[in-house]
Amino acid sequence: MRAKDLDEVLRETFVVVPAYNEARVIGDVVRGLLAAFPNVVVVNDGSSDDTAAVLKETSATIVTHLINLGQGAALQTGITHALERGASYIVTFDADGQHRLEDALQAVRVLSEGGGDAVCGSRFLGTASNVPRIRKFILKSAVGLANLTSGARMTDAHNGLRALSRKAAAHASEIISQLRAHGMQIREVPVQIHYTEYSLAKGQSSLNSINILVDLFIGRFLK
Repeated sequence: MRAKDLDEVLRETFVVVPAYNEARVIGDVVRGLLAAFPNVVVVNDGSSDDTAAVLKETSATIVTHLINLGQGAALQTGITHALERGASYIVTFDADGQHRLEDALQAVRVLSEGGGDAVCGSRFLGTASNVPRIRKFILKSAVGLANLTSGARMTDAHNGLRALSRKAAAHASEIISQLRAHGMQIREVPVQIHYTEYSLAKGQSSLNSINILVDLFIGRFLK
């Protein structure tokens, strides 16, 4: 099979960005993505601020939830939209400015060159700036529980930057353990996460990290 060049790969890639009340940063995030990816889909998940108005000033495709359904539902809406429009590759990307364009490009590059069915960003292979110590400890603990649950050997279980093949995207609403159960090959690439005062206030608190551990524990041992 002929190897695709990067420009061709990017034309076949859709970037899905779930957004909830991100008016302050979403414009810069989306314009940065559009500089490299022609297909950017933002799911406005029932935002009550000016997110919708800011997005209208960009050329991104906007899909709107009338009410807030949560990040998982927003991702599924965006992924379904991309699959229905023939996406060969799908990248998920956070709206709060933590992720880097170059890391998204690297993930797609690895995926398109035969790097498995899913390529997940790992802040523990790369660098995470300004990460609170307690959050780092809790995230690493969450990785251990997630690996116990899934049978996978990941270094970062909760990184929003992922590149998925079309096949893997069909199971994107499922957790890593289910991707493994379907025989999907999962790889990780190092990424840099930039924790800002804004992103930490937008749900990246240590309390939310503890919630990750609780959810994983319940899913692994109590169900």
